[in-house]
Amino acid sequence: MRQAPRFRNAARALALLLALRPGLAAGAEPMPLRAELQIPLILKILTYDRHIESKAGEQVVVGIVYAPADPSSVAAANEVGDVLFRFQDKTVKRLPIRYRLVEYSTPEALERTIDRWGISVLWVAPGSAKNLAGITSVSRRKGVTTTTGVPDYVRRGVAVGLDLGDARPQILIHLEAAREEGCEFDASLLRISIPVK
Repeated sequence: MRQAPRFRNAARALALLLALRPGLAAGAEPMPLRAELQIPLILKILTYDRHIESKAGEQVVVGIVYAPADPSSVAAANEVGDVLFRFQDKTVKRLPIRYRLVEYSTPEALERTIDRWGISVLWVAPGSAKNLAGITSVSRRKGVTTTTGVPDYVRRGVAVGLDLGDARPQILIHLEAAREEGCEFDASLLRISIPVK
């Protein structure tokens, strides 16, 4: 019984700390879908890209791009990594799925990482808002498909994302960004997605 007040005090202290440290609590931009729902959908969406095999080569390598200084971005990246780890025995158009955690620092460093690991898809973590211009400039130059669970990032130039509407997942596709990254999505996917300009 004596520990209950101490526990409440510790909980209050933690809540105050989280409130004072941006990014730790609610953190960065919201992701309406949890990683375990998001990642299978994104992998399925990739199968509708007519160029995914030529872009990927021997395997689909997903680079999970996150902001290392933002704890919520790091947490989201690790969560997505855990889900992708469980998908390593699955395929996208018969290509094995691999992943890499990618700390974003500069566009040049991102480009080197893409080249080193043969990354063909980027998943952009929450907390990356200030890095979006750098990330998308590299993705378009390298022909790498950008994906995210943050709907606002699609409006800001990421090619593919997910949202939640009427309690159902919604596919968002930024058509111009997708074209510039070398994607050609099948009409059957475009019919069920929400175009973003």
